[in-house]
Amino acid sequence: MTIEERLTKLERKNRILTLALLSVSLAATLVVTIGMGPAEAVPEEVKAHRFILVDVYGKTRAGMAFDNAGPRLDLLDENGNVRVGLSVVKGIGPRLGLWDENGKLRVGLALEKDFPSLGFYDQNGKGRAGLTVVKDGPRFGLYDENGKMRSGMVLDNAGPTLGFYDENGKARIGMGVGKDGPHLELYDGNGRALRQLP
Repeated sequence: MTIEERLTKLERKNRILTLALLSVSLAATLVVTIGMGPAEAVPEEVKAHRFILVDVYGKTRAGMAFDNAGPRLDLLDENGNVRVGLSVVKGIGPRLGLWDENGKLRVGLALEKDFPSLGFYDQNGKGRAGLTVVKDGPRFGLYDENGKMRSGMVLDNAGPTLGFYDENGKARIGMGVGKDGPHLELYDGNGRALRQLP
C-alpha cells in the first residue's frame, strides 16, 4: 500500500470518526437541552479539519473547515448555494460575505489590519458602493457598472469633500468645506481647472 493510499484511508477513517463524534455531540446536546440526560454526556472537545452539517433530507446546509488561508464557515440555502460566508484570512483579517440565490456576492464586510470596510455589489457581483474608515477618516465611493468611481466623499482633518467623476474616472466637480469656508472646483476631461469658487 502506497503512502498516498494510506493517507487517503486514514483521512476516510478520520472523516467517519469526526462525523460520528459530531453526531454523538449533537445528540447529547439535544438530550441535555430538553432535560432528558446528564450534562456530562457532552464531549468536552471535538477536533477536526472539517465539519459538514446536513438537513433532514441529507443536503449540505453548512460547512466549517480550515485551509491554508485560515478557518471558514459557510451557510448554504436549500438549493446548495452558499449564502453566508465567514472567514479569518491569514495575514489580512476577518471577512463576512453575503451572496444572493444566484451565487453573486452582494455584501462584503472586512476588517483589514488598519481599517474596516463595507462593500455593496450589484446583481452581477460588481462593486457599486464602498465605505472604509482609514486613519485620516471615513471614505465613501459610488461606482458605475464598469467599476469606475462616479462619486466619492471624504471626511478628514481638512473637512468634508465631495467629488463627482466622469465615465473615464476623471474628476469633474469637487466641493467641500475647509477651514477657510466652502469651495467649488470644476474640471475639464483632462483634469484642468475650469472654475474655482471662491
